Amino acid sequence: MKYLLTVFIGLFYLQTALGQGTYWQQQVNFTIQVTLNDTAKTLDGFEKITYTNNSPDTLRFIWFHIWPNAYRNDKTAYTEQALSNGSTEFYFSNDEEKGYINQLDFRVNNIAAGIEAHPQHIDIVKLILPSPIAPKQTITITTPFFVKLPYNFSRGGYTKDGFQVTQWYPKPAVYDANGWHEMPYLDQGEFYSEFGNYEVQITLPDNYIVAATGKLDNEEALNKLKQLGKQTATLQPNYIAFVEAQKKKAIVTKAYAPKKKIEPVKTVVQQKPRLITYTYKQDNCHDFAWFASKHFIVQYDTVAQKEKTVDVYSFYQPTQINNWNKSIVYAKDGLKKYSKWIGDYPYHTVSIVSGEENEFSGGMEYPTITLITTNAAGKYLDATIVHEIGHNWFYGALGNNERKYAWMDESINTYYQNRYEAEKYATEISTMPKWLQNKLPVDIESLIYTTVAGLKKSQPIDTSSTAFTSLNYYLSVYSKGAKWLAQIEKDLGRAKFDESMQNYFAQWKFKHPQPNDFKTSLEQSTQLNLNHRFKQLTSNAPLNDSVYAKKTKLVAFFNLKDAEKFNYISIAPIIGGNYYDKLSVGLVLHNYQIPVKKIIFFIAPQYATGSKQLNYGTGITYNQFKQGSWLEISASALKYTMDDFKPANADRIYQNVLRINPSIKYTLYNKDLRSKQRWIFQARSFLMQENGLSFKTIITPGGPTDVVDKTTFNSTINQLKITSSNNRVLYPYELNLTIDQGKNFVRAGITANYFLNYANKKGGINARLFAGKFIYTTDKTFIQQYETDRYHLNMSGAKGYEDYTYSGYFIGRNEFEGYRSQQIMERDGFFKVRTDLLSNKIGKTDDWLMALNFSGDIPESVNIFNVLPIKIPLKFFVDIGTYADAWKDNPATGRFLYDAGLQLPIANGLVNIYVPLLYSKVYSNYFKSTLGEKRFWKTLSFSIDIQKLQIHKLSRDLPL
Repeated sequence: MKYLLTVFIGLFYLQTALGQGTYWQQQVNFTIQVTLNDTAKTLDGFEKITYTNNSPDTLRFIWFHIWPNAYRNDKTAYTEQALSNGSTEFYFSNDEEKGYINQLDFRVNNIAAGIEAHPQHIDIVKLILPSPIAPKQTITITTPFFVKLPYNFSRGGYTKDGFQVTQWYPKPAVYDANGWHEMPYLDQGEFYSEFGNYEVQITLPDNYIVAATGKLDNEEALNKLKQLGKQTATLQPNYIAFVEAQKKKAIVTKAYAPKKKIEPVKTVVQQKPRLITYTYKQDNCHDFAWFASKHFIVQYDTVAQKEKTVDVYSFYQPTQINNWNKSIVYAKDGLKKYSKWIGDYPYHTVSIVSGEENEFSGGMEYPTITLITTNAAGKYLDATIVHEIGHNWFYGALGNNERKYAWMDESINTYYQNRYEAEKYATEISTMPKWLQNKLPVDIESLIYTTVAGLKKSQPIDTSSTAFTSLNYYLSVYSKGAKWLAQIEKDLGRAKFDESMQNYFAQWKFKHPQPNDFKTSLEQSTQLNLNHRFKQLTSNAPLNDSVYAKKTKLVAFFNLKDAEKFNYISIAPIIGGNYYDKLSVGLVLHNYQIPVKKIIFFIAPQYATGSKQLNYGTGITYNQFKQGSWLEISASALKYTMDDFKPANADRIYQNVLRINPSIKYTLYNKDLRSKQRWIFQARSFLMQENGLSFKTIITPGGPTDVVDKTTFNSTINQLKITSSNNRVLYPYELNLTIDQGKNFVRAGITANYFLNYANKKGGINARLFAGKFIYTTDKTFIQQYETDRYHLNMSGAKGYEDYTYSGYFIGRNEFEGYRSQQIMERDGFFKVRTDLLSNKIGKTDDWLMALNFSGDIPESVNIFNVLPIKIPLKFFVDIGTYADAWKDNPATGRFLYDAGLQLPIANGLVNIYVPLLYSKVYSNYFKSTLGEKRFWKTLSFSIDIQKLQIHKLSRDLPL
């Protein structure tokens, strides 16, 4: 008895284990009636869901996705992700542009059922079942619903000319062997839904043309649509006269011969279009989308397969007729190729729909239908159409969890897209110049990925969609993932690979395969162990693990080809200059290339045509990249002319500066690669050798003679900088502490920048706060004040003479007349008014100083430059500040100073011109007494931010 009991228990657990390993999935059938109000941009709907519990578990609730609520407010997961990806479009949308779903009233088997809000996401609710659903039990769920369609911010909504109705109805989340998969709507990261059969009735004004998932179950309308498509496909697109037809959603078209007078097309004007209902049916799919426009041009054709004929439709706008006239051909070509390689197309109909112009470049797939949003034509449109149609195999019929395993769809599908392009366009001749072809890699995407991986910012292919950075989502999932599958094809051979993929498709069609299911299927077909390949899915390393003994090669300008084989040293011409050196010409020798090297250097000698001397810039940097940090140890040297003087009866004297700059810099990144937050710690020294002038009188036989000699003096500034910043799209900020130490002084300053975005999505106001303190490290004397004058704090933006570390670019660094003397740099108080001709400038202090600076975009509606043919942004500025001397007894100025005016940025802020219009009385008095009558142009100032041209600075802003 004891033995029998033991056997019974063992058999029970064995049966249980086997049962848990048996694949199952829920069956969710939909019947939906929906009416479009095109004026109010709303949907009135009712749905009936037949839900069959095929799981071994008893269910007491069902999670429902109500994804239109993703557009309800700015606190949703979609909003947060959009901001993280750099878009404020939805965040600043108005109420009319937002969307939502409501009027839900769930009943289960005709019994009222309550819902509970999700603890985090307003676009998910929990349906509490009146009675639990036992395994193999079927229930009927019904509910009305009302949808206010949003503007088309993401994948769906209303557009200028129509409607893109996607993710629009209440839909149960997937329940599989891993539990519930309730998920909020996101733009980056697609979906996971249950398979079922759909019957959807769409009622709308009959002056709209509809494209939808599934087969149109209305014989008259279907025949008319096909006939219309056949007629449209035969027309010459350059001679089509297109008009709307208000009856039965027909398109009136007419072809004209070249140079023939075009007669007007007569149309019937109908003030109030009647409503019409179309019914679409589709089995074995997990989503339903539909699109409506008054202006769709339709093309129609068929593709014969072994057991069925597939109807192929193309819907596009009249403005796209030249680009899209071959769209039906592209669709057919892709459908035939994929069917040959993978297995017959899994449905009876396929449609491609063009989005409106000026949308993002790409597409979005739904069962049997896809929206194409690229403005490209030819090969690029072909590739996009084929890619999106390909999703009917991967993610359409093979319904994987794309939110978690995007590669199971996008990587595999992109492999087939690449194969399609390579086969179809193998003989295409590139229009790129030959010299450029010789310098660019065949596979630029792999080079970019290798570069990102070298910076320790790459992410594995098998990463959740929500965890990817925007750049890595493409590089890892689309690019690297497709190449990964291509390597498997190479391992197996194409014939065996195709057979294996066909077996995988046949085995898992209309199911939810997991990564291990894909691996097991391939291994069963090939009798090979693919562990080493599938381990690559979780690795950050580039796929090409070949190691080459790199050779050094001298090239002109640059070279990115075969970067894994060569250490390139590039040589290129370079120009520069300033007021004293005039034009400088020379060469730059460097090893800057991608992937970024550990040790990089440049040498740039230049001959100055004005000073007739050799100048140069040179530097070397050691980089150490780790996950979460970047260490840079560098040294540089710079020599050029910073002033000149012409004595009487003597040659002009050119005064040089030589700056040597050793530095160590450590950047810390947030652990979340999607975050734009970082800390920078930098310690550096500026060792300067500057020329001055010595004036003396000597006695000669002819009498006393004034002699001017060039002198040399040395100085050292040690600097510590700590910066915390977040370059996010909404309210970015930067906080910087800089401490400079020199002979007999310490100069400390805190600068905070905070950008306040405008609610109209364009522009905003940058607020800058500066607080600085100057400290003498010896007794303060008149001599000390004089010797440290250039290091004192300034209310106005610093002049060239005051740029004591030579960190800024000045046209005429030490000029006091003409426009060259009007250049300032952003530092200290950064007032735009200047009082350079005073012996003691207004607002200059060797104690403390504080200032607030505001710079904001002027809306286009009031921008006076909008009348010009080129777009010139216009800004305003306002500066308010105070300093130590203003709080003493009987100050020469008021306690607070101010100025305000207009700012004209040029070349994206490379150059800024400032026009002061309002300012404190003390500045007004200075202008009147010192600048004279025609003083307007003399009150202007400008700045040049040469840092915007430096590649190393731009690289820090990449969304890695």
